[in-house]
Amino acid sequence: MATGQSETIKEVLTNWEDEIEKEGRADVGSLLNASGSRAAGPLLFLPALVMISPIGAIPGVPIVLTTLTLLVAGQLVLGRTSIWLPSFVRNRGFPKKKVKSIIDKLTPYAERADRYLGQRLAMFAGETASRIVAAFCIFLSLLVYPATLLPFAVALPGSAILLLSLGLLVRDGVVTLVGLMVALAAVAAVVYWLA
Repeated sequence: MATGQSETIKEVLTNWEDEIEKEGRADVGSLLNASGSRAAGPLLFLPALVMISPIGAIPGVPIVLTTLTLLVAGQLVLGRTSIWLPSFVRNRGFPKKKVKSIIDKLTPYAERADRYLGQRLAMFAGETASRIVAAFCIFLSLLVYPATLLPFAVALPGSAILLLSLGLLVRDGVVTLVGLMVALAAVAAVVYWLA
């Protein structure tokens, strides 16, 4: 388990790549270990990132990631100090080469983003905000299950979760607020499509 709190996108990606190398496989367990701490940002960020990446288009992957997000977000809302996952979720694997390729492609963009993000409207990225964001992520995750019936629809709630968790990860309240707006748009869009 990585230690300390990752506070940049690049650190989280690098931690995941290191975990994959150490374990020899890319799975939910390595993704959780890469989060490094029990902070909401990294724990919710990586699953959302995978969900909206090409890996998220693999049948069954959005359901696994949504279940992971639900379990993690629920425990964060309850204030648990350690995150528990059932073995069938923890051991769910992803294509290792594809994951490493995506991490390598995203790292330069992550470095650039890290230079501009952080320390804005910190009141929207603190401990209380993390519980509120986790509660939103629970609701957004529940939307993913019916959204899997529609082509590419999981990208909307996935993007909202990504932005909300990114705001917590880099302690940027502006990003968190944008995530809340995207979350409302995602709810409206999915409800409209399913109506």
